[in-house]
Amino acid sequence: MNVPSDGNTEPAALTPERPLLIWRQRRVAPVRVPIRPRVPPRRWSSAPLLLLIAFLLLNVIGGVLLHLPVATADGVGASLRVAFFTAISASTVTGLTVVDTPEFWSFSGQVVIFFLMLLGGLEFITAATVLIAFIGRRATVIEEDVYEDTVGAGYARNLTRVARNVVAAFFGGYIIGAALMFFELRSVADFSIAETLWQSLFLSVSALNNAGFSILPNDPAGGNAATLGAHPYLMGVITPLIIAGALGWPFIMDLRRNWSPALTLRRWSGLFLFNFSRLTLDTKLVLILTVTLYVFSALAFLFAEWNGVLSENSGLGKIGSSVFHGVSGRTAGFAALDWSATLDFTQLVYGGLMFIGGSTASVAGGIKVNTLAVLLAAARSSALRRPRTEIFRREIGPALVSRALLVFLLGVIFLGVVAPILTYTDPQIPFLPLMFETISAFGTNGMSAGAASHLSTAGSVIFMITMLVGRIGPLTLVMLLAPREDAAYRYPEEPVRIG
Repeated sequence: MNVPSDGNTEPAALTPERPLLIWRQRRVAPVRVPIRPRVPPRRWSSAPLLLLIAFLLLNVIGGVLLHLPVATADGVGASLRVAFFTAISASTVTGLTVVDTPEFWSFSGQVVIFFLMLLGGLEFITAATVLIAFIGRRATVIEEDVYEDTVGAGYARNLTRVARNVVAAFFGGYIIGAALMFFELRSVADFSIAETLWQSLFLSVSALNNAGFSILPNDPAGGNAATLGAHPYLMGVITPLIIAGALGWPFIMDLRRNWSPALTLRRWSGLFLFNFSRLTLDTKLVLILTVTLYVFSALAFLFAEWNGVLSENSGLGKIGSSVFHGVSGRTAGFAALDWSATLDFTQLVYGGLMFIGGSTASVAGGIKVNTLAVLLAAARSSALRRPRTEIFRREIGPALVSRALLVFLLGVIFLGVVAPILTYTDPQIPFLPLMFETISAFGTNGMSAGAASHLSTAGSVIFMITMLVGRIGPLTLVMLLAPREDAAYRYPEEPVRIG
């Protein structure tokens, strides 16, 4: 049966008897249009590899300089194990040591450690800020080509300004911290003005970079920790410096853009110094979770050590020390008491806190608070039986949830492999202190329970690798797992039984 149709007349009207035939005649074949992927193929000549090379080169130079006889107080020179362990610990702003820093190293050695902390912290936070900012925006094809060839310089004009602002802000923080600590440090020992300037600048850089190194003179009763614990004012200055370094530049800039100090009772967000409703979702999650973790860590330390290492302090002193260690114990590693004397409960709790670490694009290590926030948001949505990850009236994409889960799992797997190996290479060290310091090395925290100084050569090498992985591993994963365009296909969905 034919349907009358020509170039000037419309096809016959559809009838119940002939719908399929007419549909077949009017169907148009699909046209395939080649589309260039938005993100070009990645090559190992770009950011991840160059970031790794820069860190390794910094560590090699630092290790060689610390190996020289002039770097040690006795003029003999440090062994390669001690020199490179200290160099890696300083450049990754970890703070773990196998020797007594103020006693073992000469002024020249302390200068090398200072510049390793300074360059390692600034290089990392600048690279992290720039690269995370670039990955978080939709770039043009030309920008991506430039980024691939110039290690993140996808929008060069903005990158230069961002890098300059980060460096300027950190140097301003170093100067302010050193100025606040200068007069208090005059009372620590019989320092000259030049020695006081050096001590204050060293401690300020170490605190803001969350490095945990200190060259304060040792107290005969309890070493370097007792010296810091005898000066609550220094602890009060170091604490906000640690927090500022652990928050990250993107977080601080978002708070600055939404600074709103006017108090109003019209809405609950007006009670804050910042316009909470205008903050990005990333900033909201980091702000809430960071405050929660700080409060929890301080209360946990106060509860566990009230009759322990804090027993000789006054009531106010116990609270102050708990706040300080609640902040430092998460990301920095400064100690104002003998951490090896803490309870197993404290070490277990702080092991988890060190594993989390600080914020993304900060000097702190760990899997990052942002990663934990995404996982908690996904768990919350799953518990509420929602098909998508939703929080604060925003949706978090499944690709981001998958990357957060991958970072978390890789961190757990890495520690699960390293810890048993260390129990074999260093069986003389009890398991809990060894595990505690392994997590401290991975989280670039530096809090020590006394295990690092007793490590064998093999154990020291494993710790060096752990510090490097903990420092550059999460950022490298973020760069390698940057979102691409969705594939042009999808496989059939099939359920898997869980629970």
